[in-house]
Amino acid sequence: MNLSHELETAKTIARMAASVCQTIQTELVDPAQKGGREPVTIADYASQAVIGNALAENFPDDAVLSEERSEEFMLLLNDKQRALVQRFVTDALGGYVFEEQICAWLDFGKQKTARRTWVIDPIDGTKGFLGGRHYCVAIGLLIEGEPVAGVLASPGFYSDEEMPPDDLGVLSYASRGSGAFMEALGGSERVPIRVSATSDPARATLLTSFESGHTNLGLIDEVARLLGRGPDAPQRGLDSQDKHAMVACGMGDILLRVVPDTTYFEKMWDHAAGYAIVTEAGGRMTDIHGQPIDWTSGTRMTNNRGVLVTNGYLHDAILDAIAHAGG
Repeated sequence: MNLSHELETAKTIARMAASVCQTIQTELVDPAQKGGREPVTIADYASQAVIGNALAENFPDDAVLSEERSEEFMLLLNDKQRALVQRFVTDALGGYVFEEQICAWLDFGKQKTARRTWVIDPIDGTKGFLGGRHYCVAIGLLIEGEPVAGVLASPGFYSDEEMPPDDLGVLSYASRGSGAFMEALGGSERVPIRVSATSDPARATLLTSFESGHTNLGLIDEVARLLGRGPDAPQRGLDSQDKHAMVACGMGDILLRVVPDTTYFEKMWDHAAGYAIVTEAGGRMTDIHGQPIDWTSGTRMTNNRGVLVTNGYLHDAILDAIAHAGG
């Protein structure tokens, strides 16, 4: 399966959308103000419009799964907010953009049933975006209900490292059968990535969501105890599919995501691109009961509970611990 055109196009689109998000973050996010979501709302719509424009131009027959829609853009945003989205999209595309065009790009592919479906998260990790932490633009491609390619553009990938590189951002990507790679977001030679060979759960680096509301802490603590993980076992909390990229490149070994609300189902766009990258890097991803992810269930993973991503070596031991912990 040759997906080089799709992958290269998605890489370019993801970089453009990430640049839009960075510009909005620099101009509109005030770290001193807590709780204001206007900048991320504007960035969500502007990023998705840029992505929708490029997909419509390059892959007009494909379908799209994404959260933002023109109806909410027109009804929920005020005139000033819509004007800001329009300005940022105009600047990104290098020519005047009308509001009607933005609406069309937001809705591109939404009503289609097609063999190929792009799964888009224009900003994954909204609180990370507002807090200057981890967030990414996620673009995945499903063919006949299976993720076959994924791109994550992560402007703050190294933002919490003690000695970060000059370029804090990373572009992670993969296509089926061609391997997984990383390069600097600003551009550099690509580097092949591979999951770690860690096989001891007590020494593995556990990645969890930064937001406590996204994590069943009681279950995770019990799983950690059953695995023999002590208080000094390595663990990191961070936003977005940067966690998937970290497992893929060996910076993390386990990603366990279980929302406390048992009626909650994961969103497709929070995992599709990351799945393509992790599995091509040699990792494994299932739900917390070991079931394969059903990518055909619509916008939500209604046939799965939670997500477990590992380097593969640790997967069965963690599934066993989850089962004994009552997950």
